[in-house]
Amino acid sequence: MQTAPYRYVNTGIQDAALNMAIDEAILQHHLQGSIPPTLRVFRWQQPAISLGRFQSIEREIEEEDCARQGVLLVRRPTGGRAVYHRDEFTYSIVIGKRDGVPSGVVAAYAYLSQGLMTALNLLGVQAVISDEHVSKSPSAACFASSTQADLTSGGFKLVGSAQVWKDDALLQQGSLPLDDRAAEFFSFLRFPSPEARAEALQLYLQKTTPLHTFAPQANWEDVAQAFRQGFSTFLHNEMVEEELSPSEWELAHRLVEEKYSKLNWRKERITLS
Repeated sequence: MQTAPYRYVNTGIQDAALNMAIDEAILQHHLQGSIPPTLRVFRWQQPAISLGRFQSIEREIEEEDCARQGVLLVRRPTGGRAVYHRDEFTYSIVIGKRDGVPSGVVAAYAYLSQGLMTALNLLGVQAVISDEHVSKSPSAACFASSTQADLTSGGFKLVGSAQVWKDDALLQQGSLPLDDRAAEFFSFLRFPSPEARAEALQLYLQKTTPLHTFAPQANWEDVAQAFRQGFSTFLHNEMVEEELSPSEWELAHRLVEEKYSKLNWRKERITLS
């Protein structure tokens, strides 16, 4: 039986809090059955660091340095560690078990990684799903840690992703750095000493590299179209470009006021409105 098309949404440039609120609004509408699975691509109004839902800002982030340099802080609805949103490509996907996603975080990561891998292949990057064991880094940076479903090319981690499940659906958010902003990013992370920061940065650079290392000519729009085609191919479903509904925008703006304009909301649950 032919399934209904999935949705591709490009919400353009938004501020940090609204970007996070939009993703939760999409998840809630999908859970209510009012929208199909949705791939969203988006940009950031100014440099920002998104923090995993349970990260400690006080222990891991140099808040004053961020404020001085005009770097916004926002807490994601997903887990994981800090991600620096500058010269990178950001995506989110909302999809569920009824659409073929397997249960379990690692299994779902591995499943959706195949869509990411297809997208990267379209950009000329031969990526593979890593078979390394989970490793935790002392750094607060997302890309410094590895999972069993990381995408790598030439041994370097390319895409960092994080998930949250609600009932039988998930929201996965991810970042693909286009250019190297690692030193800048690490200047905003808290370390016990400059030596510890330098050591952590060196380890990070040994494990990760931006897209332009492998595809120097690819721009943001090229990546967006590759992600649309890559997920459409892997999921065997057309990704029809649409706008967010008025109801999604309304909920997103409400979530900004109630939640994402704050950094201390992390103990709240994602609930249906």
